[in-house]
Amino acid sequence: MAATDTREEHFKRTLNALVTRENVAKETLLDLLGSTQAYSELTSGLRLPSTYEVTLLSAFFKVPPGLLMQTQEPTMGVSLRLGGVEGIHDVSDAVSHATRLLAIDRLTREWGFKQPVTDISSFAPSNIWHERNAGERTAARLRAYLDIDEVDPIKDLTGLIENLGFPVEYRSLAKQVHGISIPEKWGEQSAWIIIINSNDVWSRQRFTLAHELCHVLQNDAGQVIVDRATMQDLRPERIANAFARHLLLPEEALECSLDRHGEIISEIDAANFVADTILTYGVSRDATMIALAEVAQDALNDDLLDFCQETQVAEIMRLAGKSEIWNDLNRSRGFDFPSERLSQQVLDAFSEDLVSLQTVADVIAGGSVEDARLQLQEAGWDIA
Repeated sequence: MAATDTREEHFKRTLNALVTRENVAKETLLDLLGSTQAYSELTSGLRLPSTYEVTLLSAFFKVPPGLLMQTQEPTMGVSLRLGGVEGIHDVSDAVSHATRLLAIDRLTREWGFKQPVTDISSFAPSNIWHERNAGERTAARLRAYLDIDEVDPIKDLTGLIENLGFPVEYRSLAKQVHGISIPEKWGEQSAWIIIINSNDVWSRQRFTLAHELCHVLQNDAGQVIVDRATMQDLRPERIANAFARHLLLPEEALECSLDRHGEIISEIDAANFVADTILTYGVSRDATMIALAEVAQDALNDDLLDFCQETQVAEIMRLAGKSEIWNDLNRSRGFDFPSERLSQQVLDAFSEDLVSLQTVADVIAGGSVEDARLQLQEAGWDIA
């Protein structure tokens, strides 16, 4: 960059070069940016883009934000899996929020406020070519690494993942998006934030969380990873799905569940088995049926398999007499929850006057300083 160049000029040239290289129509860029004014200001170099706009543009052009801004900031991967303009708008706000969380996590850790973690630096995921086997073997290795028996349920999956050093936040996302894992690379260091759609049912949230953990363990960096309802047929996604199913419900666990229930000959028997498996192992109904098809399809006849696949989970729980338990597990559905480990880090730093109330608000209150102030006051903090 020439000595007389401003960052605005550099950004303008980079943006226009990308537009030319990709042959992007003006209408497409207008749709992406949302207004004629934003389009005019950014393409003419009148101003730099906002964090939100950088997220949109870097995801759309599949380039690191640092390329657009010519900064030495950590490199956040951008999405190769988001698809078109509409898909980017679905998650760009959440990704912008995640970039702030990643920066706060990095800074508070550098200041010595890092929470204790289980070291997994020596953990090695499977790289076998077969996707399902790779996911299954990685899940088995992680259970063994963490000394979790194959038949034991993982009760606090969020806590387990946070204890590995990866903050997890529950946040309202677009209906068709189940979760997002966002990486940041700083030199040889990698950090991740996982965001789970708070509007999904409890079992779907857990499956998504296990799925996103696989992306972290496999180090699928270089892109924001979006777990959509309609998923592209990609090798990392197939590995992550297999990993999630086998982490939550290993074959031995499914066989134990079948042994407990004995012969399944009626719809009530089938409902009891599926409800018990979902509630015990915290796995989705779809994952339960896939596992059953792989391990013991003959345990249920075709009519009962169809019944389990087609009947709504709430109805299965009612038939099994488990509605109250199921409703309790889903009582927090739709509510946003910040990462506990990141909340503790930022509050420890705040208590030492090292970060602002706005920084705290970004972590615990979705950026609302007033909501953060009220939360802290209710918790006994003396907030001026």
